[in-house]
Amino acid sequence: MTNNKRRTLLKLLGAAATIGGTSAASAKPDWAGPPKKGRIRKMGHSLLSDPGGGYAEEDIRADGQYALVGHFSSPGGSFLVDISNPTNPTEVHEFPTTDDVTHADVEFDRRNGLYYRGRENGEENGVDVIDYGYGEGTPENPVQIDRIPAGSTHNVDAHPEGDVLYTTEHDGVGVWNTSDPSNVEEAAMVHIGGDCHDIVVDAGRDLLHCAFIGGGFTGYVALDISDPLSPTEAGRFDYAGRPNYTEIGTAGFESCHYASHDPERDLVILGDEIGFGIPGGKHILDIGWGDGSVENPQHIGFTHSPNAQVMDENEELFDWTTHNHTVISKGSNSLLVSGDYHEGTVVYDISDPTDPTPTDQYRTDDKADQADGAGFVGEPPMAWGADYSEERDLVVTSDMQTGLYVFKVTPARSK
Repeated sequence: MTNNKRRTLLKLLGAAATIGGTSAASAKPDWAGPPKKGRIRKMGHSLLSDPGGGYAEEDIRADGQYALVGHFSSPGGSFLVDISNPTNPTEVHEFPTTDDVTHADVEFDRRNGLYYRGRENGEENGVDVIDYGYGEGTPENPVQIDRIPAGSTHNVDAHPEGDVLYTTEHDGVGVWNTSDPSNVEEAAMVHIGGDCHDIVVDAGRDLLHCAFIGGGFTGYVALDISDPLSPTEAGRFDYAGRPNYTEIGTAGFESCHYASHDPERDLVILGDEIGFGIPGGKHILDIGWGDGSVENPQHIGFTHSPNAQVMDENEELFDWTTHNHTVISKGSNSLLVSGDYHEGTVVYDISDPTDPTPTDQYRTDDKADQADGAGFVGEPPMAWGADYSEERDLVVTSDMQTGLYVFKVTPARSK
């Protein structure tokens, strides 16, 4: 890969922010404590139609019957996948896009028959509103019914209880009223003074968890969305003044890339994405579990991925940094499931949030010899993320090279 291509990909994925500072926690498992738990089992896989260019984010519909997959470069667009039989995920449609457009994120609306896909790098960026059964569209023949003029949009998230869509912006978060999905209107813009990279709605706490990757602010921001159309800042965790990454196994604070939550406990998990050098890892913030709060989050845990190593060759681009994740709560067990690029899909036991520990993984390289995939990253696995359906107790992962996977994750004792 040329240096120009590498710099372009770093910019597109938002992986170039570095902040310096003070002290950090290290990942030091307490082997004398309770046995760690978390196992993963593959149920099904599909290479999908494999147009080349690399798959991106995944999402699962609330009823767990369909999944979505985005695409990193044209002509792939977006893919609707029937997962009603999780052992045989089946592509229902590929909705192609125009040249040079990236649909890095896709998101189901709470109303069946609608989904969104972010647009960046093309001439008409923003968010496409796709009707696949809400009106004139069908699952097999979707139609685009609006384009939200949000500018270059890397990530989106829809409120599960209201007609609201949130978008990442270079100065904060966009808020859109989607009550008429064919004529979406801007409701608000929340200015934070930084480049927002990803957002996750936490309806149970009326919070929007936001990862800011640079551009004036790097770190985590919690927005109060008790009024979904008018968010206000509730708290933040600033990476400024904290140490950079210096060695594998020790926390650094750079390139805050993803933020999500434990559904049962007042914890937020951040993922740092670093493309070269020492990879980014996972941070756990206390926002009410212990001494922390939403207004004043406290850092209590950290881990790298299980096989993390320094990336010092072009072909190792993003191999060992962590990426997008979800948290599954099962009884007294909390399991973090993450698409961690060359690690594949990784399970971490975070039941003790001060000691997050990798416990199992699946290398997402099925049918690698048949995949056209993404030519700008290394060999599979190159898992992008993980999403969980509580309704059906299933996890879906998208791998940039090899397509969609359906997993069962259980709190069984680790290997």
